[in-house]
Amino acid sequence: MRPLTLLALSACTSGTYYESTVVEQGACIALEGRSFQSLDELECGRTPDGVARCRWQVSFDIGLPTASEFSWHYSDVSEAGQVTCHGSSITAVSVGRTIQGSFDPATQTLVWAGQRYNAP
Repeated sequence: MRPLTLLALSACTSGTYYESTVVEQGACIALEGRSFQSLDELECGRTPDGVARCRWQVSFDIGLPTASEFSWHYSDVSEAGQVTCHGSSITAVSVGRTIQGSFDPATQTLVWAGQRYNAP
């Protein structure tokens, strides 16, 4: 996580506090250093016996001053890129596509590409 206090955030950055999600110039600092897993077991590939199921995972790390980094492991695929937050809305950009999501700090629920995730 970025080492900031609320006083430093209000005094030294153009960050804002909105709907209980701390945003610093678009970066998702409330999510940085955190991992989430899907509430449901979803498809993780195919086996000789049929579809394998597992919980998908999304993690967030410190990135640029105006964007954070994400890593998403779903099905038998991994994807990474940059993510920005504006209030509770999340926009992620990976190679060739944009992923939309949201984060509810009250329930600690992440919605990512239409699936719900919680911290394990």
